[in-house]
Amino acid sequence: MKSIRFTLAVVALMSALTGCAVDTPSAGGNTVRAIMASQIVPAQPHGPARTDAAAAVAAYGNYQRSYTTPESQGDRSSFGLSGKK
Repeated sequence: MKSIRFTLAVVALMSALTGCAVDTPSAGGNTVRAIMASQIVPAQPHGPARTDAAAAVAAYGNYQRSYTTPESQGDRSSFGLSGKK
């Protein structure tokens, strides 16, 4: 009686595990390698068209000057109209 129960338990376990089996052959990690390769940006050489030091210094100077207070325009209108009627 015990051997019949044991046999039925083994058969039930094996039939339950067949649901986890994969019919297609394993890719051997090719899928993971392909996903990783699609996320990596290849290195690009720096060509002569890149920003040079003089342009960088000029850009930094413009940035620093943008924080200075502008000179007062007096009573002039912002539309170029004179203040007299």
